[in-house]
Amino acid sequence: MELRVLNYFVEIVNQHGITKAANHLHISQSTLSRQIQDLEEELGTQLFIRGPRHISLTEDGYFLYNRAKEILALSNNTENYLIQGKTLSGELNIGAGENKANDYLLPTFKKLIDKGTGVKINYQSLNGDQIVQGLERGSLDFVVISTKEDLNDYNTLTLPFEDHWGIAYPANHDFDQKNTIVAADLKNQNLIIPRQLDSTSQLMSYLDEYVDNYHVVATYDMHYNMRAMVNAGLGLALTFDKPIYQSGNIHFKQLQFLQAIPSVLIWRKDHQMTRLGNAFIAEMKKAIKN
Repeated sequence: MELRVLNYFVEIVNQHGITKAANHLHISQSTLSRQIQDLEEELGTQLFIRGPRHISLTEDGYFLYNRAKEILALSNNTENYLIQGKTLSGELNIGAGENKANDYLLPTFKKLIDKGTGVKINYQSLNGDQIVQGLERGSLDFVVISTKEDLNDYNTLTLPFEDHWGIAYPANHDFDQKNTIVAADLKNQNLIIPRQLDSTSQLMSYLDEYVDNYHVVATYDMHYNMRAMVNAGLGLALTFDKPIYQSGNIHFKQLQFLQAIPSVLIWRKDHQMTRLGNAFIAEMKKAIKN
């Protein structure tokens, strides 16, 4: 069935006859009659009961009339959206660490899904090095990283929060009695540090300069494994503050005099931005302003 012929069919019903429909469509009655006969032959059913003065729909005709209106409306809407550049569909591949970025990312994901048709978000929790590698390989469209490194090679959108380094330790540790934790408190401690290269570099420089006789006994990629190591008594973990530390059997205190790390949404400058990608950036900017 062609959309053009479906439109002819609907017009005959709306105009209550072939003569008026042909005049309205600016085609000859014979041409219109031939098109409807061909449609009936194609479908193998009779659509009209033809009387001497008027025509009426058969049961199959009523069914096709209702479906044809839906099909034509959908076609018109789709065409209008494509012409106006309003379609929002496809997939976004986004990577981020485990931090407050979710406060901005997740509401944005929901808005895109609600606005679009078939929008799918592939969201990965990875460490910083894995995230950047995914962006460079093209498996990720956008990433959120916490870093003080130069990002001039990327498009960036700075998020309105910073990550603060601190110590995750078991509940009832001596650190619970301290108001603040400084580098000297890490002397002779077994430490668990992140594997992320820029974080490791910053932390090792800090430890080497300000801490005497520390021991790095383990590294971690994800915070779930880090918390398991702390619970198992392997050592104290250097990590960013997380909402999960507000309660539970692992406590957190900020490490004084260690610079906070900005969180930044980045994407490649040479990446061809899709309509969905542009909508994601626009919604993220709105979320940041609010």
